[in-house]
Amino acid sequence: MCWAFFEAANFAIRFNTSIRRYYDRKKARPRRVVALKAVAHKLARACYHMIKSDTAFDVQRAFA
Repeated sequence: MCWAFFEAANFAIRFNTSIRRYYDRKKARPRRVVALKAVAHKLARACYHMIKSDTAFDVQRAFA
């Protein structure tokens, strides 16, 4: 499951500007892997809340 969220994070960083900005902010401090894991973790939490509350994904709520 971890691998799937890492792949989703790579895809999201490439194609979404707000997620890319969050990733760039995180990448400025620690290493690239830590920043990628932070994005994957946020996506995993967002998926949990989407399933729990039966709502659609909202980028602004997840990466504001």
